[in-house]
Amino acid sequence: MTVAVLMSTYNGEQFVEEQVISILEQLPSDGELVIRDDGSTDQTVARVAAIRDHRIRLLQGKNIGFASSFLCLLTTIRESSTFVFFSDQDDVWEPRKIATACARLSGKEDIPRLYCSGLLLVSEHLEPLGRSPLFLCQPSFDNALVENIATGCTVALNRAAVSLILRTSRPEQIRYHDWWCYLVVAAFGEVLYDPTPQIRYRQHTQNALGMSSGGGRYLRIMQAIRRQSWLSIMQIHLREFALSFGNEISASQRRSLDRMTIRGVRDAIRVIFSSERRRQFLRDELLFRLLVAFELVVRRDLPFASRR
Repeated sequence: MTVAVLMSTYNGEQFVEEQVISILEQLPSDGELVIRDDGSTDQTVARVAAIRDHRIRLLQGKNIGFASSFLCLLTTIRESSTFVFFSDQDDVWEPRKIATACARLSGKEDIPRLYCSGLLLVSEHLEPLGRSPLFLCQPSFDNALVENIATGCTVALNRAAVSLILRTSRPEQIRYHDWWCYLVVAAFGEVLYDPTPQIRYRQHTQNALGMSSGGGRYLRIMQAIRRQSWLSIMQIHLREFALSFGNEISASQRRSLDRMTIRGVRDAIRVIFSSERRRQFLRDELLFRLLVAFELVVRRDLPFASRR
């Protein structure tokens, strides 16, 4: 068993050392921590370089965004890497995160498998704030079409899953690497959800996305929707999935993909009034349909809508 941990950094000087140490303390001696800096302008690279450990491999590149950076990192791992983890730059890993994920992923080496877990939400000083939602429905392809339950910093992949994801035709088009991995692995393999938090997920003003518990979670969602069209990101992922893997999925998966692909007004109306529920929580399903209706009325950024 050989472990590779992939971390993309960007202006993360404040917390990156603590995160790196929490990983190194449990990383096997033959494992590696591959860090790609995505064009930082602060002291992130210097802080990482100052940590002297033979398991760290530091790469520097231009700013391409976190999703492309992580998918780029997947191409750099050694052939011997059995399990591959994603890591953010500002969290703290629980002491048995690597061991727990590897145990869950072991076996069935020929089947693409993805492990993800719950998160303990903490302040920038690691004070408990709550936890991530507890997902009760099994991970599935239908769920992955419309929702991501695999938060990137909790994700671990077996080698078969890595090989599958590397077949993505246009990785530069992917907006969320974790959602993409969930979608692809759910289509062809197994997604293993562990409700037990394995990460202290630090919330601070510099979070790229972040998360809240309770009602604050929905405030975060609405703020994200105001910044960018989440529905358009979903449609980009569905389009890219069809391009990369559309000829390999089952007939039922093709029907599900087609039903959630919005090419025009009629498709949007079909999604709004569908009798099928795909998201984990009923309230999230209703929110999703309201979002489709909102985009339909505003015509802000749907694939078929002309920009104003």
